[in-house]
Amino acid sequence: MRKNAKRVRRELKVWGRLKHDKILPLWGVANDFGPYPAMICPWADNGALTGFLERQQDKLSSQDKFLLLNDIALGLQYLHSKSVVHGDLTGSNILIYGNGRACLADFGLSTIILEFIGNSYFTSSIRGNIRWVAAELFDAPEGYEISLSTECDIYSFGSIILQVLTCKVPYYSVKRDITVLGQVIKGIKPEPPKESRISPGHWEFIQRCWLPRASRPPVGEIVTFVACERQVLSSCVAVL
Repeated sequence: MRKNAKRVRRELKVWGRLKHDKILPLWGVANDFGPYPAMICPWADNGALTGFLERQQDKLSSQDKFLLLNDIALGLQYLHSKSVVHGDLTGSNILIYGNGRACLADFGLSTIILEFIGNSYFTSSIRGNIRWVAAELFDAPEGYEISLSTECDIYSFGSIILQVLTCKVPYYSVKRDITVLGQVIKGIKPEPPKESRISPGHWEFIQRCWLPRASRPPVGEIVTFVACERQVLSSCVAVL
């Protein structure tokens, strides 16, 4: 336990050194809440992304959605520039401040838990996040070490784009996570709702994020894609 706690403290120091307005800051650490330190962070008034999109779906414009994606992409780019893999990029680990801006939270901790407790805990802990998790993480044979990578984050970001643009979680029509897992293992990717109006260009880019690891776009290309789409939307509004 002492060894594990020491590793957690070391990882939290890494988090504490990360300074970016799209990354949830670590203000401090408190003990006596359990075997591991508790993290103290600022409160995000609008909660996690999934709930925010469900509540605001009728109010969010395309510009609002791409502003969210821009925040998320910039946060992910910063993490990758610091050689940090998020490892659990989902609608639950992106927080929305009171002003509607997004930040990334809970990055890196999944890899710590994996090292401490093993693959069985990792698999159970992400069961609720299967809808976003890179498919290759479920292909590992029994006893084989799961390898998180920046490419896993890119896969998850593709699912985040789909969620933000449609305001529905990936595999929205499938209620049971175990059924979603079956589809992921079979290589069946999420589909946008029929009533959604995702442009062919956006859908093509989402699918690129779900390609095999080596073929996925790097985070810099994602940032450029989102910035270009924001510029196009701004130009359209200016014309109107």
